[in-house]
Amino acid sequence: MTELTPEECLEVLEGGPIAHIAVVDDGEPYITPMSYVLADGEFLFRTVPGRRTRAMQANSRVCVEVTHLKEDGGWESVLFWGEARLVEDPNRQADVVAALLAKYHTESALGFPPSVFPQERYVFSIAPQDLTGRASGTGLSSTTRPGRL
Repeated sequence: MTELTPEECLEVLEGGPIAHIAVVDDGEPYITPMSYVLADGEFLFRTVPGRRTRAMQANSRVCVEVTHLKEDGGWESVLFWGEARLVEDPNRQADVVAALLAKYHTESALGFPPSVFPQERYVFSIAPQDLTGRASGTGLSSTTRPGRL
């Protein structure tokens, strides 16, 4: 296993397809997958009301993990902590929605006004703190498999 440089960590965050966010809800950890974008040094995502949203509103401290699977069978993983903050500026929310559409649904990103989305959705921002990353190395030998299986 090798440590990733700060630059390599940012590459994983920028290109990673799915993140996992850990929140504390009623004293228990709660982890969920999510789509996201990285813009201007912020980790941004959109979510609906529910357990994750309630937990972040009660305790904004979160931990986020992004894994990138490499073509050689190895992996890279980045972890960071931060404070989840609600994005209230409608223009910033629209920018985040457009960025999410561009990242995940390129063909849908054009001509979709933000007003078509339900109002009960929220956009959150996290400024990454204590960014760390590790890579498995090459291949999945017995010393590099996730969990050392």
